[in-house]
Amino acid sequence: MSSYPHYQSNMAPISRSLNRPTQGQPQELAADDYYRRRSMVPAPLSFPEVEDLSDCESSDESEYNQDHEVSITQPTKAFFLGVRRSRLLTPRELEEGGLSRSSRSTSASTLAQEPDSSVKLEDEKSKPKPLIPDINPLEYHGLDPSPLPPKKASRLYRYLRWNFGSVYRRVFCLAFLGNMAALIYLLTNYGLGKQRLTYQQAGTAVTVNLLAAMIVRNEHFVNALFWVFGTWSARLPFWARKLVAKIYSYGGIHSGGAVAATFWYIAYLVLLTLNFQSGASISVMRSYIYFVSYAIVLMLFFMLLFAHPSVRVKMHNSFEGVHRFMGWSVVLLFWAQMMLTTADSVLTNTNTTAKDFGHALLVSPNFWMLIVITLLVVYPWSRLRLRDVEAEVLSDHCLKLNFKYRDVHYGQAIRLTDAPLKETHAFGVVPFPAAAPKPQAVTSHCPGCNCQNNNNFDMNSSQETLMSERNHFPSTKSSPNTEPASTLTHAGEKGFSVFISNAGDWTQKMIRNPPKKIYTRGTPQFGVMRCAGLFSPCIIMATGSGIAPCLSLFVQKPEHPVRIIWSAPSPLETYGRAVVDLLYKTDPKAIIIDTRKTGRPDLVKIGYRVWEESQPKENGERKEVPPCEALVIISNQKVTKKVVYGLESRGVPAYGAIFDS
Repeated sequence: MSSYPHYQSNMAPISRSLNRPTQGQPQELAADDYYRRRSMVPAPLSFPEVEDLSDCESSDESEYNQDHEVSITQPTKAFFLGVRRSRLLTPRELEEGGLSRSSRSTSASTLAQEPDSSVKLEDEKSKPKPLIPDINPLEYHGLDPSPLPPKKASRLYRYLRWNFGSVYRRVFCLAFLGNMAALIYLLTNYGLGKQRLTYQQAGTAVTVNLLAAMIVRNEHFVNALFWVFGTWSARLPFWARKLVAKIYSYGGIHSGGAVAATFWYIAYLVLLTLNFQSGASISVMRSYIYFVSYAIVLMLFFMLLFAHPSVRVKMHNSFEGVHRFMGWSVVLLFWAQMMLTTADSVLTNTNTTAKDFGHALLVSPNFWMLIVITLLVVYPWSRLRLRDVEAEVLSDHCLKLNFKYRDVHYGQAIRLTDAPLKETHAFGVVPFPAAAPKPQAVTSHCPGCNCQNNNNFDMNSSQETLMSERNHFPSTKSSPNTEPASTLTHAGEKGFSVFISNAGDWTQKMIRNPPKKIYTRGTPQFGVMRCAGLFSPCIIMATGSGIAPCLSLFVQKPEHPVRIIWSAPSPLETYGRAVVDLLYKTDPKAIIIDTRKTGRPDLVKIGYRVWEESQPKENGERKEVPPCEALVIISNQKVTKKVVYGLESRGVPAYGAIFDS
């Protein structure tokens, strides 16, 4: 027995198997055959019927040489252990007694190398799981891989409802078409002679629309909108929350007002020209008015051209420069034009409400609106500050900047720049996490036991009594990963962080040469991520560095129920262990996808399946957690548009940042 340690450890099952005689064989013969095998003495040629061993034949015959002369199949293990494996014997082996010493040794060693299936299963369960799986996310997380259900309604309806007819375009059309209806009505009456329309009235319409376009871009006004509709509306019914969550489409007011102002200004220029042509001659002052007016309309045209979505995406830096410098120039030219036209009206006595220049300015609505417009333009730049910053290089693709001058709220973004007049970039902020609570000292009477939280025990009792009475047992649970969890830095401190990933020339420059000081402009401003707090639970989806704005919600509202889907190339190596651990802490079932290993996933299908999995079953079975109400995605424009359209057209509320949000 010393030569067969595996047999020794399995003597009990072997003995039990001897008590059951094989088919067609007495119990005494079975036992006699077993002891012959133990003594290593070749047994006589007394084999069971071949047809009785058909279930033990090997199906893999390719490992044997076809030149062997095979006449019978002799089982080497199944004879008394019931193992479904056989070995083909040649006639020479049969003549020598069937089982040679080498064959039995081989069988024993082979048997020792084949652990029980239950042992394999336990080993697989106890094996630490990788932080980020390298297989298909649908398969790994047990999601349905079948095709998605068809989109709702007809193709034309879907285009008008969720593509062309987006909330942003609806807001734009409301602002623009409302102005156009008023303009057409006034021009029609003017042409019919029913109502007189002056260039001063058209100029007032221009400044009203410009004022609306400027106010809606002010940081404090935007934050007020999100406080009202993105925070305080959380108690509204679900249908109302779905509606107010589109508040990030407020940019339609800005673009609609700006385009309407351009059309009103064209009408203003036509009426001004007609009025001046009706006079005797063109004075020098009126020549200046012509020059300034046509310069303004030309600049407005170029600003609209570069603000078009297709041009803005392809030439973003040019758009930003044109919008900034031409916008400032237009405001200055408006001031010049208002001064010239006011002076001309006083000199020509066309202004019947004022007798002097100063009084004419004070009674003009354009004067006061231009003051407000100018203050709105100057205000963000008055808050330009050069801040100290602590840089952490997470990888050659990602940089983390830490600021300590103020606290922030989840869902906000800050504008950073190293060349204020050239370009500014908005980045989502991540508040510093709260300080971790100090661990409480736990008294344990049996180290390594799971009874630390049980204080109802008698310290004078023996350990055997405690183990028997309290059913104490050593901990056998294994964590998914044996490495200690990592946390974000600066816990408990005042300030916030910004994650910058390599997405262009400017970000690449920041990562290669981390700054010690950098400019911030304006105040942190809310964005689409703020709307995630309206839904509970909410599915948070992000790609690449889009996870940074999402971290603010996980840090500041860790109790808010969410499901997380994050797709990025090498997320652990790029963004660090602390980010991954925070995601798993927030959502233990988080779906983190490494696109380097699995390729780009079908985010529409994953998002839909996660939402579908949370919904109540048709049989009325209720889930442990409430069903997910909506999905919020932070990604690039192309992916965001595809995911939001793919989910909304299938009945899933979805929200994502647009190009003008």
